[in-house]
Amino acid sequence: MDRIEIARARDAHGELTLALRGDVLELVVDGVFAMDSAQTSTERELARVALDLLTGTDPVTGGRGGLQVLVGGLGLGCTARTLLDSPAVGAVEVVELHPALVDWAHQGLLPELPDADPRLTLTVGDVLDVVPRRTGLDAVLLDVDNGPDFLVHTGNAAVYGSPFLAAACAALAPGGVLAVWSADRSPTLQRTLEAVAGGCSEVLLEVTRAARTFTYALYLAVRPAR
Repeated sequence: MDRIEIARARDAHGELTLALRGDVLELVVDGVFAMDSAQTSTERELARVALDLLTGTDPVTGGRGGLQVLVGGLGLGCTARTLLDSPAVGAVEVVELHPALVDWAHQGLLPELPDADPRLTLTVGDVLDVVPRRTGLDAVLLDVDNGPDFLVHTGNAAVYGSPFLAAACAALAPGGVLAVWSADRSPTLQRTLEAVAGGCSEVLLEVTRAARTFTYALYLAVRPAR
């Protein structure tokens, strides 16, 4: 199937390409496949599991409305789209390292993303800098790379380290949720979150691509209510 390049840009952090294969939108970062619109279930599940904790009957989190959520990593906008589909969500800030990806979103090149939704803010920046400046968030969802063991940008290693994850927990309101997406299981990441947050649960998600089955992982920590 022919591949049609829609947009390409280079910045201080690397090169991004947005392309179409048939009706499938594809994002490539520094020549490495990042994601496409054919399979976005795990990106959406990242939002769903956090919302389930925040809006369910869990005695720690309780049911909430007007949720304030920060998402690290824009991707194709599927995580943000899932959040904004929930009436419990009051505001979503997406922090994206690459200015071009944010520009493409504003241009309507990411059709999943409701750019006109007044609850949505797109911030160009590094989560390492932005998240520690936020307070009182109901959830921080991190999908800035493939996880600690298969990095596209080596500088993102700090995202999975104790200092930043502790800062992300500190940005949460009591009962708030920190959720981290990983392209593979990472016992090290789970232990780190257990150490900084006092607990961590792992959710495994199987995805089939081209007759191959991959196992992705979500890591969830809840800031104690007291």
